[in-house]
Amino acid sequence: MDRKEFLKSCGLFGVGSCLVSGTIGKAAASISGEPPVTPCEERQRFSEAWVKRFFDLFDESLDEKKKSEIMEGCGRACFKGSVADKQIKVIGIDELIAAINKSTGEIAARREGNVVEFRYVGNPKGLKVADGYCLCPLVETGPEGLSGTYCLCSVGYVREMFKTYTGRESSVELVESLKRGGKTCRFRITLE
Repeated sequence: MDRKEFLKSCGLFGVGSCLVSGTIGKAAASISGEPPVTPCEERQRFSEAWVKRFFDLFDESLDEKKKSEIMEGCGRACFKGSVADKQIKVIGIDELIAAINKSTGEIAARREGNVVEFRYVGNPKGLKVADGYCLCPLVETGPEGLSGTYCLCSVGYVREMFKTYTGRESSVELVESLKRGGKTCRFRITLE
């Protein structure tokens, strides 16, 4: 059995091709004088390219309602995962707004009646939306041209966050986001 047949029979032909392609890419970079890429940087570039291709296909294949359902579901699951090992105390909406503003060091949330205006500011690692960073670690610096559909994930995240901390249902509207060409990521939460 030749090598190609062996790899196919083991299901490794695609993996082998990928490794060869990566090796060729590294060789081309060294010949062209480009600086070497760390495995972490290479993985980040690959992930960003994969996410871009996935969302291009996602947008082509699904209607707006289905895209919204799926992405908001991802956001809710992401929030739940972020607090899975924490004990959550249900507090009132005004207490949540005060806690958000205290943790960000600025007015990131404000309330008028049953409507809360909320915006992402930064993350605990120091990245700031004002500096152009998305706060989702998967796509914080790219990829260029990523579909705005991706931001619907944050709609679900914000809805779940407010529900978890206040015990109240709400509707959440994405007003502006970096990935959709905005200067910030803002949401309008209408409490039920």
